[in-house]
Amino acid sequence: MPTEQEAKPAVVTPSLQQWRSPSTFRGAPGEDPLKWLKEYDRVANFNKWDDMMCLANVYFFLDGTARQWYVNNEDALDSWEAFKNGLSGLFGDRQKYTRRAEEQLKCRAQRSGESTQSYIQSVLGLCQEVNPLMKEDEKVSHLMKGVAEDIYQALLTREINDTASFIKWCNYIEDMKQKRVGRPRFERLPNVVPVASLTDETDLVSLIRTIVREEVHRLVNQTQESLDSDPQSLEEIVQDEVERVLAPVSTKPTETRPRPTYAAVTKKYRAPVQKFPPEPRKTDVWRTADNRPVCFHCGRPGHVMRYCRERKAVFDNSKPPTELRRRWH
Repeated sequence: MPTEQEAKPAVVTPSLQQWRSPSTFRGAPGEDPLKWLKEYDRVANFNKWDDMMCLANVYFFLDGTARQWYVNNEDALDSWEAFKNGLSGLFGDRQKYTRRAEEQLKCRAQRSGESTQSYIQSVLGLCQEVNPLMKEDEKVSHLMKGVAEDIYQALLTREINDTASFIKWCNYIEDMKQKRVGRPRFERLPNVVPVASLTDETDLVSLIRTIVREEVHRLVNQTQESLDSDPQSLEEIVQDEVERVLAPVSTKPTETRPRPTYAAVTKKYRAPVQKFPPEPRKTDVWRTADNRPVCFHCGRPGHVMRYCRERKAVFDNSKPPTELRRRWH
């Protein structure tokens, strides 16, 4: 026979369910009270709180301006509905949050290193904030305009009418990319996005440096020519200096050439300098419109310098008086 202890059934004590706590609402600029109220209702349903319990516990999840508002109006907040209406009416300018979500949705693009699913859920969340009744084709349009370039090119050939199809084809493309064995010889970015969406300045700088190095390598390899036995010209000297400066980024070391002497450079053939005949003197400057001569001395028209009276008077005044007497006598 079983003993008395064996006959007693085992007593199972139910484990107490651990409560969940919502986040704290402070009423700071940028905090959406409607989002916080949805989160609070979700936690209240999990904790099995009724309206009285929600109102009794809400004080412990308020801080800053929101808690001070609750303390100042605690007597008027006699029900949970009154609290929600007062909180959303004071801190919930819905138009302001909608405009901010619209601005974010316009410029939202997939960032470098961001997964496709993270980008999709972020855009869908912004669409929900802008318009909860937004059509599927509008959501697809917002998703397409900011997705990574490689995925965008692959989706152009697909017929996508709703977000479910968009997510399905994105997952398919990601799976195909992971199954690839070979990688291209040159890959500038693993996840190319529009340059306007690059927020990290270091990524853009490193990309530019990589492209410049590869272009310089290509140009240096194409311009390498065989050495000539003749002495170097000035053009070759300039080319050697450029190659020496680009040596740190060059894949092949350039051969050192002996520096030419002055005598070797001067022996090279130089084309004679072409001499042009001097331009003829412009005589029309000292002629009037009716072809009368203009005096070089006084600048008056009608006579030349040889017969200029002012010039003659100057010479006469410079002579001594004895010579003037002899001339008149």
